[in-house]
Amino acid sequence: MAPNFAASFSNVALSLSFVILSPFSVSIALAMAYAGADGKTKIRIRNTLAKGATDEELINYFSTLMADMSKPANGYKLLAANKLYLQENFDPLQSFIDVINNKFGGQIQKVDFSKAFETAKIKNIICADILYAATSLALVNAVYFKGDWATKFDAKLTAKKQFHLTENSDREVEMMKVTHHFPYTEDETVQVLGLPYKNGDVFIYVFLPKKRFGLAEVERSIDGEKMLQLINFCEKDNKIIVELPKFKLKSKFELKTTLEQLGIRDAFTSHANFSALSKRDLSISNVVHQAFIETNEEGTEAAAATALLMYRSMRPSASASPIQFIADHPFVFAVVKDGNILFIGRVH
Repeated sequence: MAPNFAASFSNVALSLSFVILSPFSVSIALAMAYAGADGKTKIRIRNTLAKGATDEELINYFSTLMADMSKPANGYKLLAANKLYLQENFDPLQSFIDVINNKFGGQIQKVDFSKAFETAKIKNIICADILYAATSLALVNAVYFKGDWATKFDAKLTAKKQFHLTENSDREVEMMKVTHHFPYTEDETVQVLGLPYKNGDVFIYVFLPKKRFGLAEVERSIDGEKMLQLINFCEKDNKIIVELPKFKLKSKFELKTTLEQLGIRDAFTSHANFSALSKRDLSISNVVHQAFIETNEEGTEAAAATALLMYRSMRPSASASPIQFIADHPFVFAVVKDGNILFIGRVH
């Protein structure tokens, strides 16, 4: 189910001027909202997350996914946490509170959204200027990942090189280098490289256009499903000479329009039905998403948070010689665990 949402979400994301997003974080926030929805609102959220699933299947799937993602692992740390911020005079239904507590391990905290010092507590995730006194609750999901490479880059080989942004613009970057057998595939337009983290079940996949300035063309031809398909085609038959820039990315987005494009429309209007959450009339005012990632010779550190605010009303043949994978021009990447896209980003 989640891979389907991640693919659909990535399709829309690739059409945006995004830098880094977490489909996983967004899906968990929506699953929590689904627990409080009813009627057409519930149906549309379900169709976006996991069309055809029953209530129990959907909630249990994302509950299990949360738990699996947060299991201790050697070589990397992956944490997911949920929190529900409630307006002091707002009391949701106990049945909804039970689902947040028992299925999503969510913590609950009462705040006064009309007071600046209260909203400051969560302003690092939620833009302070979109929190209103009329806000009744904020559903927040946060994801954190830090992983060491299974095969580290030797810092002694890191060198300053030119990263070609456009035909007329270059930028000096610190380019890391390693030669090893890595998962790899390619098609007519793109090379795909998988770099594993320790423990071997989390990878960062880099989608590098074969044309130096061909990122836009690649993004038009590769949707979320094709990304996952290319990942599945990757084989470890070839020795790869990898040059990858060290990078640090962060972004904050309001995802209302993106989710409306995926079919979740009435949840943002006065026709929204969240009667399984509260007896009051509620609608989603916005969905705010923030993400961060840093990659260096040791590994990757990444984090993301999604806040859902409610207010009233092709496989290559093995090569004898090493394959060159020189990421000196714009590319797309995805951090993936067990087929689930944790983060998707663009270096350009």
